[in-house]
Order: sequence, then C-alpha cells, then structure tokens
Amino acid sequence: MPSAKRLKLAVPFLGVLGAIQGADPNIASTALVGATRGLDMGGGLVALAASISTLALAASVITTGLMADRLGRRKVLMAALVLAIIGDLIVALAPTSGFFLAGRAVAGVGLGAIFGAAFAYLRAVVPADKIPGAMGIFGASIGVFTLVFTFVGGSLSGIDWRLAFILIPIVCLISFFLVPLLLPAQEPVATGKQDVLGQVLLAGGVIAFLYGVSHLGTSLTGALTLGPIIGGVVLLGIFFTYESKNENRFFPVSIFKEPIFIGAVIVGVVYNFGTAMSFLQITNLWQYVNGETTLTVSIWQLGFLIPGIFAALIFGRLMLKGLSNRAALLIAGFAISIGMIWLAFFNAATHYWLFLPGLIILGAGLTISSLPYGNLIMKAAPPKYFGPVTSSRTTIGQFFYAMGLAISTVIIDKITIGGTVETLTTAGVPSTQIGTALDSVNAFAAQSTAPTTSLGKQALAAATDSYGTGFATVMIIGAVISLGGAIIGWFLLKSDAHPEAEPAPAK
Repeated sequence: MPSAKRLKLAVPFLGVLGAIQGADPNIASTALVGATRGLDMGGGLVALAASISTLALAASVITTGLMADRLGRRKVLMAALVLAIIGDLIVALAPTSGFFLAGRAVAGVGLGAIFGAAFAYLRAVVPADKIPGAMGIFGASIGVFTLVFTFVGGSLSGIDWRLAFILIPIVCLISFFLVPLLLPAQEPVATGKQDVLGQVLLAGGVIAFLYGVSHLGTSLTGALTLGPIIGGVVLLGIFFTYESKNENRFFPVSIFKEPIFIGAVIVGVVYNFGTAMSFLQITNLWQYVNGETTLTVSIWQLGFLIPGIFAALIFGRLMLKGLSNRAALLIAGFAISIGMIWLAFFNAATHYWLFLPGLIILGAGLTISSLPYGNLIMKAAPPKYFGPVTSSRTTIGQFFYAMGLAISTVIIDKITIGGTVETLTTAGVPSTQIGTALDSVNAFAAQSTAPTTSLGKQALAAATDSYGTGFATVMIIGAVISLGGAIIGWFLLKSDAHPEAEPAPAK
C-alpha cells in the first residue's frame, strides 16, 4: 500500500495515464503522412491505418475492464502499459504496412485498458464524496499532459515519423515503475463465468459499426459504409438480447434503463459530439480558409485547449462544494452552444482575436461537460460490474465521437462541393470542366497543393466561401444538439442519487 504522501500524487498521476491515451492518436495522426509515404501505403490502407487503433480500443476496453475486476486492476494496468509499449515499438520499427497496422491494433488495446483502469482507479484512491473534485484534477492533468505529449510527439515526427512512436513507450515505461509506488493494489472481484460469446458479439458489433461510420465521408450508400453499419447494428442487437437473458452476463445491459446511466449517455453525446464537431473542423477552417501554417494552427488551438484545463479545476472544486451534475451539464450545454454560435458567426474572420472568445467559451464548456460525464458513469457502476461499466465510458465516447466527426465532415463536404458547383455553373463554366475544377480543390485539401490554372484558382475561391458556409452550418447544428442534450439531461437527472459503488479493498 503506498504511503499517504504518495497517494496525494495518485490523482495527477492517473491524469498522466489518461493523457497517454489522449495524446497517442494526436501523435499518430501527425506522423501518419510520413508513415504512409515511407511504407508506401495506398488510399485504403491509409484510412485503415488512421482508424485501426481506435477500432481495437473501442472493441476491447469493456473486456479489459472486466479483466481488471477479475485479475486485479493494478496488474491489468501494468500489463496494458507493456502492451502499449510493444504496440508502438512495432510501429516505430515496422518494415511494412502490415507491421504498422498490427502495431497500432496492439497499441489500441493497451491504450484503452490504460484509460479505463486510470478512470476506475479514482474510486480506489479518493473517498466517494471527493470524487467530483478529483474528477476536476484528473481532467486538468489529462489536458496539460496531452498538450505536452502531443507537442513533443509532433516535434519528433517532424524529424522522422518513426521517432514520434518512441515517446509513448518511454512515458509508459516510466509509468510502469510508478504504478506500484503510487497506486494501491485491488483485490480481484469474482463475478462468474467469462461470457466469451457476449464479449465477441460486443467487439464484433463495435468494430463493424465504427468501421462503417468511418466511411460515411467517402460514401453515404457504399458497400463499405452500409454493410458494416447494418452488420454492426445487428450484432449489437443480438448482444443486448443475449445479455438480457444470460445469467452469466459480463455486462449489465439493464443499466441502460436507469435514468442516471441514460443521463450519463446523454452527457456523453454533448461532450463527444461537441468535441468531434468543433475541434477538427475549426482546425480545417484555419488551414483551408485562413491559409494558416500547421505551426500557427497548433498555437491557435491553445485558445481552445487551455481554458478547458482551468475549467476542469474550477468546476471540479465547485462540484465538490455542492454543484450538482445536472447543473454542471446545463452550464456546459449553454457554454458549448454560445461558443459554437460565436464561431459560426465569425467563420470568415481573418484575425485570431475574433475567434478567441468563442474558442474560450467552447473549450471551457466541453471540459465542464466531461465532469458530470465521468461522475455519472462512476455513480451508476454497480460493484459486481464496476470495471466493465466504468470502461464503457470509452466505448460510448468513441461511438458518439465517430458519429459527430462523420456527420460534420459529410455536411461540410456536401455544402462545399454543392456551393462550388453552383458558383462555377453560375459563372458559366461548362459542366464538362466541373470535374477537373473539383479535382483541383481535392488536391489542395489532401496535399495543400495550390492550383496553378485559372479554373483551379476559381474553383478554390468558390470552395473557400462554401466551406465557411458549411462550417457555420455544422456549428449551429452542434449548438442545437449540445443545448438540447443538456436540457434533456437536466430533466432526466432530477434525482441523480444512486447507491455508491464501494471501492475494491486494497491489499
């Protein structure tokens, strides 16, 4: 058992572990351009390389939560750190694209288990009545270290893409030796059989659904979109039916009938939809419309990220003093919607200071929403299923994040293309040249290659105007979803009292 002095460092350390999972996809996306060139990946492989870690994480995290309950959370956490090290080292040394994909899949499983264990560990190191305050410190620590790790990893990728995948293994190795010093061991919880069929159904359904959603931006009706989505929905339907009748279930699907858990899911919609519909699209706006460099965009993002760190600490303290989950959710919903509407209104701004108020309000609102999200999941988790239910936060998050990203991308793409075609047609460009003009726009979006022909320049100018319209539309839709979700959650959580799950006793 760690000493009382060391236990005080436990919550910030858990935030560091959470930041490992948060920073890894950021680093990987930055390094992906170099990796695809170095390993000669084609278009289909690039898409798979970008998503395979997320698919593996979302499909396995509830199972690894179950393992943490049954084998001991500290043991599983340390094993997950080793798995993440192995996965990213395979990627760093990958001689072919096959090794790259395998390494990212292995790393995804490890990263999901790391975050799930870190989140669940809050209950073991903090008294139940102190969880809201700890959630604020946990969130702020994740924000700070995600920024640090992402910046260092991005800098390393500028030297060589392989170096970028060395950072997370180094952090995981250091964390491996700190875990037994800072975190108490927890007794395994014996909860019946493994329910292998239930786990397979859930993993298959999650992978299929998310894979299909990832192709929505390419085609709304293509076989790679509809096939996996329909297959995923069917598998998940079978999973819920099977688990509802299975006495040896590994996940209590009846929890989806409880108002407090439904409320948590709604908060998950507000947080993950809002994040997906704002962060990437704001970045794209600055790159494609404002023409800012990657370095400038990274600096501008701080106006969105840093307020969230302070908001986590402030609202964690307020919730510790009595601010309810439903009140925090309502405040977050209003803040997110105000921030998005501001950015929609100033989408054509050329000065950063006009974006900044919206960024600050939006970044703070999203972080505030993450606090009741975590609190409610933690409160809803019954002792017998503590690991799987707390880990479901990550799977739920991946579902809504992927859907928010896909929906916002499709809306912006459709409005951009439609507006560009309409502008060119009105200007008298023959229909036979429209395709060539759109190719120039796509080349600029994919490779930042500015068009050299007059038609290409005309198309890019039209696309820039239309992109701004698409961005504003997405922000308004996001504002409506966020505020609507917050209001629904406010009424649903009139009483969020729920029996507190007791922590597993420390050895």
